[in-house]
Amino acid sequence: MLSERENIAIAELAVYIPSIVLAIAIIFKHGFSKGRPWMYIIVFCGLRIASAALEILSANNPTSRDDATWAAILGSIGLSPLLLVASGLLGRVNGFIAGNNFRTRLLEMLHIPILLALILSIIGGTRISSSDSSTVSSGHSLEKGGAIIFLISYLAIVAFAIFTFAELRNLPEGEKRILYAVLASLPLLAVRLLYSLLADFEDNSTFNIVDGNATVQLCMAIIEEFVVTLFFLASGVVALAPNSLVNGAGGVPMNSYHGGKGVV
Repeated sequence: MLSERENIAIAELAVYIPSIVLAIAIIFKHGFSKGRPWMYIIVFCGLRIASAALEILSANNPTSRDDATWAAILGSIGLSPLLLVASGLLGRVNGFIAGNNFRTRLLEMLHIPILLALILSIIGGTRISSSDSSTVSSGHSLEKGGAIIFLISYLAIVAFAIFTFAELRNLPEGEKRILYAVLASLPLLAVRLLYSLLADFEDNSTFNIVDGNATVQLCMAIIEEFVVTLFFLASGVVALAPNSLVNGAGGVPMNSYHGGKGVV
């Protein structure tokens, strides 16, 4: 009989393998420049597939801790690509609003702290599996630092999403759908972020990334990631390709704007 973690891993493989194919199709539809945010979906799905495969290997080889440790590390860093997708989609949407070039640049710069938090989380995750207590301690410190940066980045994304929503009337219909997807993902990303914060700051085995409670992880992380991925992929499917967008009744192509200055 399969364990709960194995069942979850199989479900992840069933969801994320076809999601990669769909994400690639979306990128071809929108072009590399405007489809770039969905590249992070491919990265995220790749991480989830690798984590699920290692989880299954670990269940079939319980004497080895390496598979379980790396499955946990890859599983714990899924928040970063999803935040990169959210900020990237907001950057795309703001590119269609006149005068938002500066906001678009800030959203691009937001990728830097998110990637920094990702690096800290990976290094910290590898260190906490060490047998040396000082190395383990430094690993926990790095993971906490990464979690704090993730929190700040998430709050920044929320602020940018609110500012963008205030200018909803200036967006073409397809870009509105992308913005709706980002807004709908924010509460789910908050729950996913809370799980990471509890895992890093609470001395509670329930949230241990290697052998914590699988049901809690399912309810606070995995389901949220499933749904957020669905939102982001659906937005790419329903949104029009940039070269087919028009601005208002005048029928001016949206791709005639330059430098984020909008259509004039």
